[in-house]
Amino acid sequence: MKAAILGATGLVGQELVDQLLAHDEYQEVHVLVRRPMNRFHQKLEEWVIDFDHVTEIELPEVDHVYCALGTTIKQAGSQEAFRLVDYTYPIEVGRELLDLGATRFALISALGAHPNAKTFYNRVKGDAENGLRVLGYDALLIFRPSLLLGERDEFRFGEQAAARVSTVLRPLLRRSPYAPIEAAKVAQAMIHHTLHEPPGVTIVESKEMQT
Repeated sequence: MKAAILGATGLVGQELVDQLLAHDEYQEVHVLVRRPMNRFHQKLEEWVIDFDHVTEIELPEVDHVYCALGTTIKQAGSQEAFRLVDYTYPIEVGRELLDLGATRFALISALGAHPNAKTFYNRVKGDAENGLRVLGYDALLIFRPSLLLGERDEFRFGEQAAARVSTVLRPLLRRSPYAPIEAAKVAQAMIHHTLHEPPGVTIVESKEMQT
């Protein structure tokens, strides 16, 4: 099978690249990125694209789509720019890849995602979930992790501070849905469920990914 990854340079995205390249079920792994990753593997193909014009460019024909796109309002610069990355891009690319034959879409959302959530972040994540539901994929798999643990290429002070605190409190949070989770576990869960869940919409909460 063939897989596409959106957000391949991020924390979970890099794990997805590693694990999908090592997985026997996938013969091709296509990464859709803004800038070259300068990574080479016989199964890997890079597509350097402009996400603002996905309807005007060539995209790969794949079976499964793994979406790890995500930013912060601080990085994006505004709420509008944040929504563009976390809502508009996944839906627009998802629509194009569906038209090219993709059947399954796996999305990293967030714990507490809902269109009516109190926080803007979780509202956008909830909107993205709903926007993807109506596209018509045979299977939509939504993953809602808690705080992600792992080494990021870019520095996010708030997340780094929260991760340190969560690591200290981790023994107390072990059975909590808010327990932090390693990016590698999220990627592993995404691949497993994408390969094995029946058609329809599947939501996987953070606690389920810990096992």
